[in-house]
Amino acid sequence: MKNGADGLLLKQRIIIHYMKKKSIPYTYIFYYFFIVFLIGAIFLSRPKGAVELLINQHHFLWADIFFSTVTHLGDGLVFLAVFPVLLMYRYSFALLCSLNAAIHMLIALLMKKLIFPHAPRPLEYFKDVDLVQVAGVTMHHWHSFPSGHTATAFALTSMVSMVFPKRHFFQVLMLLIAVLVGFSRVYLMQHFMGDVLVGSFLGLSSALLSRCLVVRYFNSKVFKSGLLPKRKIELSKLATLSAKR
Repeated sequence: MKNGADGLLLKQRIIIHYMKKKSIPYTYIFYYFFIVFLIGAIFLSRPKGAVELLINQHHFLWADIFFSTVTHLGDGLVFLAVFPVLLMYRYSFALLCSLNAAIHMLIALLMKKLIFPHAPRPLEYFKDVDLVQVAGVTMHHWHSFPSGHTATAFALTSMVSMVFPKRHFFQVLMLLIAVLVGFSRVYLMQHFMGDVLVGSFLGLSSALLSRCLVVRYFNSKVFKSGLLPKRKIELSKLATLSAKR
């Protein structure tokens, strides 16, 4: 009986330790760096603008509609839609969302307006070239580096992946959405590929930094609750559920 009780207690401690562990989206990060490596090896070795011009020569109506729509997932206002949902589940998630939004937007703004204010966008860089433009899309000439929409997309999707660290398929889906947003910025001739790559790294780094801040300074019990009441489960039931799995 004593051995059985000790085994149950050990299981309970393992479950508690696992639940307290703040996992990061390893699947998301692994495939992210894999994709970045491929893009860097294939595209950035070519002259600036060569890939962008090649993409611009292959426009289709369905692609114009799709990418001009999906690019809006990189708008900063998307964070406002996600924030209240996270607030319902856990205050720490809402803090993660707020910090993530503030950090990546502030850094992107500083880089665009102060550090690289004269970085030309494709429309300005290829001003002597007759580029294909998608109807209804407002074109810009400057503040190209880095891509703010891409930074927002990667900051948001990597953050959501952190909230669901064990759902690997979901993490891949989130990464795919972010990649599509990043590609849309090139397809719409709003950014160069280099702008998108740096924007993606900025977004991912912002999410990881925000996570570190939340885990370090906001790990008390009060931040683990949310507006929705949580259902309490006894430790013995948790051990039983773990054994069934």
